[in-house]
Amino acid sequence: MNIEEIKAKYEKYFGTDQFLDHVFDLKKDLLSSDSNDFLEYHYLLMNNKNLDSDERDFIQSFFYSEVVNERDKTKVGEFLLKKFEEEKTPQKQAELIKILGHLRYSKVQKLAVKEIKSPQYELRFACIIVLGWVGTAKDLGYLNERMLNDPEGTLRQCGAAAMRQIWFRHKSTKLKITQYINSAIRNETNPDALTGMIITIQDLYRKKLGIKESHYGDLSGDVTKAKEKCIKELDKILS
Repeated sequence: MNIEEIKAKYEKYFGTDQFLDHVFDLKKDLLSSDSNDFLEYHYLLMNNKNLDSDERDFIQSFFYSEVVNERDKTKVGEFLLKKFEEEKTPQKQAELIKILGHLRYSKVQKLAVKEIKSPQYELRFACIIVLGWVGTAKDLGYLNERMLNDPEGTLRQCGAAAMRQIWFRHKSTKLKITQYINSAIRNETNPDALTGMIITIQDLYRKKLGIKESHYGDLSGDVTKAKEKCIKELDKILS
């Protein structure tokens, strides 16, 4: 089936209640080829105004879904990297970095490091979480810089959370992460940033320091008391 046949087969369903009835067939057909016309059409669908945001997100996820006839990930990665360079809006660029991160594309780590100090919140957020997904010990310094210096408390929180993600894959990073958080937490006052740091130390050392994390990622607890407990625990660990 060529791309014109796919368009004729599915575009009549866009913007109708029947779209979701056919979405998995669309996925199979879209991913049947990694030729440029298929990739271009797939990318256009991500921005199709006749689809609602959830439907567009669903189609976006097809770029990194596992299927029987997998696309060439390097070719897809190169295509999406070119789109990143062409896109003008931070929101679209952030989406592309996250897709490349999900793909584990070989050049996404370098791209995330390059853009991690962007003036745009969306881009910094995407770069931080992608380094959490694909980074190694050598990327901890970039995350630490954000954990210390990002103007947004939520992104300082993400910096700590991304370190935890790296630790899940690279247990040898435990001491370095501990040292970074030990330096950052003492002067931190933002509740979001503090919870990220405390949760990370709790996980690394299997300690209960006062912050609870639900299965859905919701955080609760007295942050001020938890910070005090965390600092005392860090003093013990690093003494």
